[in-house]
Amino acid sequence: MSRRWLKASFAPALLAAVVLAGCDALLDRFSNRPPDEKLWRKHCAKCHGVDGSGNTPAYMGNSYADLRDDTWKAGGSEYAIRRVIREGVFGEMPGFSQQLTDKEVDLLVGFVRKLRGGGSR
Repeated sequence: MSRRWLKASFAPALLAAVVLAGCDALLDRFSNRPPDEKLWRKHCAKCHGVDGSGNTPAYMGNSYADLRDDTWKAGGSEYAIRRVIREGVFGEMPGFSQQLTDKEVDLLVGFVRKLRGGGSR
């Protein structure tokens, strides 16, 4: 295999990877998604899934990652949800107090409640 051929085949693959990596950010920036869903997708969906099911490669089988049910380690009240978002859960979930404003935390609390059917439990 010549070096020229290797470079010629590598460049398009690299360009495609860069373009695809930017698609999510562009879609998020210019989409009509509500602010709470944008925050969810940016900070939470990687582990909890876009739908809150927890069905992700990292957390599949962890019942606490599924936020649509009533199996919550730290409780499901608004106060408990807010605390977990800010402080995290030791060894399982990072806290976001340094990355999110109080308003953003409130938006995420509301979004999590929507995932659970809207009611406080």
